[in-house]
Amino acid sequence: MMPENSSSKALSVEREDSPLEPQSLWAQLRFFAKRWAGSSFFLNLFSVSGGAVLQRLMGLVAFSYTARVLGPEKYGLLGFGISVAAYAAIFLSPGLLIWGTREIARQRSTAGKILVIVNAAQLLLASVAYGALVIFARFFFSQPSERLIVILCGLALFNTALSVDWVVNGLELMRIPAILGTCGAGLNLIALFLLVHSPRDVYIYALIPAVNGLLLTAVLYFIIIQRLKVHLPWPSWQESRQALLSSLPLGGMVALTVVLHYANNLIVQAYLGLTALGVFWSAFRLLELASQVPTLLSTVFLPRLARVATSAPDLGRREALLFARVHMVSGFFLAAFFLGESPAIIRLIFGAKYLGAVPLLRIMSIGVIFNYAICGYTNCLISFGKDWVMLRVVGVALIVSVGGGLLVVPRAGIMGAALVVSAIDLAGWLVSLPYYRQVVGSFQFAAWWRPALGAGCVVASCFLLQALGLAVWVRIPLSALAYFPFVYGEMRRFMA
Repeated sequence: MMPENSSSKALSVEREDSPLEPQSLWAQLRFFAKRWAGSSFFLNLFSVSGGAVLQRLMGLVAFSYTARVLGPEKYGLLGFGISVAAYAAIFLSPGLLIWGTREIARQRSTAGKILVIVNAAQLLLASVAYGALVIFARFFFSQPSERLIVILCGLALFNTALSVDWVVNGLELMRIPAILGTCGAGLNLIALFLLVHSPRDVYIYALIPAVNGLLLTAVLYFIIIQRLKVHLPWPSWQESRQALLSSLPLGGMVALTVVLHYANNLIVQAYLGLTALGVFWSAFRLLELASQVPTLLSTVFLPRLARVATSAPDLGRREALLFARVHMVSGFFLAAFFLGESPAIIRLIFGAKYLGAVPLLRIMSIGVIFNYAICGYTNCLISFGKDWVMLRVVGVALIVSVGGGLLVVPRAGIMGAALVVSAIDLAGWLVSLPYYRQVVGSFQFAAWWRPALGAGCVVASCFLLQALGLAVWVRIPLSALAYFPFVYGEMRRFMA
């Protein structure tokens, strides 16, 4: 009874303190800004969003530069190395990071002990996983280039093991890693320009993220210990054991997610070769880039949802509905541009050698929508502690990814791989719906129709402006304006 009463009280206070909603557009925008200006939650959201925008822009420059300098074959080799190394990361018990963020958000005084538990376990597991990766590369890859790229990409395992940004996120101070992440993206870009100048430099490129990541991690450790005054008490064996057991469902979910995420990269390489993988991976990298927005949203929303879901479940459900709605507005917007402007996007970022990725990106634009849908829905389930449900969701997606890739890619080539990638999140989202309804009480189909209609207007605007011969730099902002009325409609619902 207490959580429900506190939730109802929170909702009633919010309604009483809010002035009457203004009628004009400009007045509503000022009302919205004033209402949330003092909120640490929205400060986190805006700072993380700003940092993410800068990081993604620098990431696009890095993609473009790297793909053009390395060429499709070496770019495919790089994608192969990253994909194989990602499978070794499964053994790092990745659920510990999500579990640690959620537990710190629920009880901040435990931050130091949880940091020690997670990073000590991760570092031990990373050492074992990297050793296994080196042995696997030595005996299972006949090409020296493949062995070397896998070993170098595998160094990123230690970045994951030692990472501490999740601690700061759990403390709801996301602006700190957002600023450092932006600085790291800038350093990464500078290193690329200084050190990567030809296809032979693919191995140098594989080292840059590992070195850059360790540098940023050292800075974050200093901030946590010296500035935030987080003490690091050594946990007991019982506490460490309980943490590993508690994170097991999330660890299984993340491990299966890694398998399904990179499965089609390896299937394309096995059946079609490195050059085909380079073309496929160029479109897939853009899908990965788009999927960083749900990661950003979960970074800000998940700690708050985890805290509110425990203390005020009704308020948590209300915010979960908002969380899902924000995902759909963002997902349809990006999917519209992937569909309408894919030739210009591929040509600008990767160059003419990668134009075979244009139809792949158009197919994957459908996958963007359901990627955002499943992230919005499943993160709500995680915040309410439904960890075992996620194993079922990811298990179905894994079957679609691996089974579909093995069946379709040999027959339909990289077009088939793009179809499978788009079907993965659709399958997982369909599985999550009944559980989401049990927890939140609504499918949120009403949150789909405005963004879907707006996306249709954006696509139509793209094709119309292309027919008129306008440059891409003119088309994109003009087409984006077609989405504004629908975003405005959703904003009114946010403030209601």
